[in-house]
Amino acid sequence: MSDAPATFQTRLKNIMHGTYFPSMRRSVQTVVLYEADRCLKSRYKLLRPFQRKIALYDCAADLVNTLDWIPGGHKMEVMFRTATGKTPLSPDLAWRRMKLIDRDIAKIIIPGVKPFMGPDKTHQESSDAYIQSQFNSISQPKDEGTPVPDLWEYAHISVFLAYRMYYDGEVIATNLPAPIDPNSSRVVPNKKPEAYPPPPLVPGAFPSYSAASAGDGYVSDELQAFAGQLASSSPARGGKKWAGRQLDDETRRAMLKEVKDHLDVIKQLEGIMPPTEAQQRKRALYAAMPPPPGSYKKARKGNTTIAVPAAVASSPKKAAAKPAAAAAAAAAASDDEDSEEAIDI
Repeated sequence: MSDAPATFQTRLKNIMHGTYFPSMRRSVQTVVLYEADRCLKSRYKLLRPFQRKIALYDCAADLVNTLDWIPGGHKMEVMFRTATGKTPLSPDLAWRRMKLIDRDIAKIIIPGVKPFMGPDKTHQESSDAYIQSQFNSISQPKDEGTPVPDLWEYAHISVFLAYRMYYDGEVIATNLPAPIDPNSSRVVPNKKPEAYPPPPLVPGAFPSYSAASAGDGYVSDELQAFAGQLASSSPARGGKKWAGRQLDDETRRAMLKEVKDHLDVIKQLEGIMPPTEAQQRKRALYAAMPPPPGSYKKARKGNTTIAVPAAVASSPKKAAAKPAAAAAAAAAASDDEDSEEAIDI
């Protein structure tokens, strides 16, 4: 086996020749789960079983987002349970699939590749010979000897990409680069969530726990921060919230554009995102809309739209109550936890 390039990303890109097609989805999922396990293996002892599974899922999703040659719209599909179902893997299923990789390689791949190994053959040569033999075994007699189509391996033997990347002959390669977790400050929930992961928010990415739990994730950090400033500086309920205060045109248009972009994404995800979730997000986006131009005094009392997303309450008490309510809901799925805070790993 030749000297391994510096990172997981460059190694995978080299093997896949910097291209991605939907038929490669399950193979890429296999290797990101395998790499995520390598990233987290030394930290599993700090975690409970459900936390390990969530950490594995999040790390794999983060790794997918670092594969810059995969188009954004296709990154999303890598972590789907099936290509047709378009629902994300659960942490439990991600964990089970990860655990089966080494077993399948040991029981199926290595015995099949072994006849093609030899002192004068590289790992790549013996791997290519095995794939050719597998293709020949299902080809029509007239097609025997035809070179293997480029995508055949990915579509028919998804675990083989992991063998190419991590093994050398019959054993795991010794010159693999050290695994690097894309999120150096990864956190996992201390209470088992009722459902995980949250639905995707934008094409190209699945939010991890650390990203989704910081706020509702409906709007950008910049818009959330701005809305928080408005909320914290507003008088108490019933006062003249917007008296004497206006947004400049550029900020207002930027806020409106972000709301519109998110609504467009929700529209594209019809049939994938549950209707109740879509409605919840639309309401949050409506709440994040900026006020109309002109003096806020012209807005009807009690009917002014405040630029606060669902993650930001209009009073300190509400701001504290919403995360507490979310944590309480997650706590119902846990049996013996003491703390509701996320923990660093």
